[in-house]
Amino acid sequence: MTVITEKSFRYALSENVRIVSTLVVRNAVARFGESKLGFVWVLLEPIIYVGIFLLIRAAMSAAVTFGDSAALFLLAGIFGFRMSRGIAKKGENAITANQPLLTYPLVRPLDTVIAACLLETTIWLVVCALFISGLSAALERTVIVYPGELTACLLAIFYFAFATAVFNATVGALVPRYLMVIGMLNMPLMFASGVFFMPSSFPPDIQWYLSWNPYLHCVEWFRTATYLDYIPVLDKTYLLAVATVLLTVGLVLERLFRHKIIET
Repeated sequence: MTVITEKSFRYALSENVRIVSTLVVRNAVARFGESKLGFVWVLLEPIIYVGIFLLIRAAMSAAVTFGDSAALFLLAGIFGFRMSRGIAKKGENAITANQPLLTYPLVRPLDTVIAACLLETTIWLVVCALFISGLSAALERTVIVYPGELTACLLAIFYFAFATAVFNATVGALVPRYLMVIGMLNMPLMFASGVFFMPSSFPPDIQWYLSWNPYLHCVEWFRTATYLDYIPVLDKTYLLAVATVLLTVGLVLERLFRHKIIET
């Protein structure tokens, strides 16, 4: 009986990996198959953000917020936020975007979320590596001063983004217009995440309110890997706890309402 159970588990796992891999390839072909503009936009978006705010700072004759490079400060903030939010956004739209596929018995709603997050994570890793290498060459110095901290930060960002995607995708499939409301929060969340300012420069009361935003901790964690003496408003335990709660609730809801999600 044990042998049969183990074989059944291995078979189910291999089937699930095959399905997710197929969905990843399908998503990649749908996104980049006919045009490379999708990937070009992923590259251009950080450049546009940094360029606009560098021009604004130059026009205002504003000093660099922290460190010796305004571009590095902004890029660290943009990647801390855009990676976590970008991966979550693709994942949270996966169920509704792949609704016809859910009629196949082997494809579960969670599979579409996993596939979307895997593809987006791969894209952002490539983009992040390109920008870090380019900025390091431009500044003629090492940009990442704590590689181990960056690795831990990226793992935490991917975990939080996936957990957010699972929760939002499940609730979004059950509650009409939920994802529309979440989409409207993108810009306020970005401005409240410390992308364009140093949170520790604010009074303690304001820092306390800002610290409730988990995306702020993604940004601050990313910056701790790029500066030797950066003073962050960072609670790693809080970020991981929020991710764990979102993932747990999302998985429970997906399992309880799977048939309703598929029928919707």
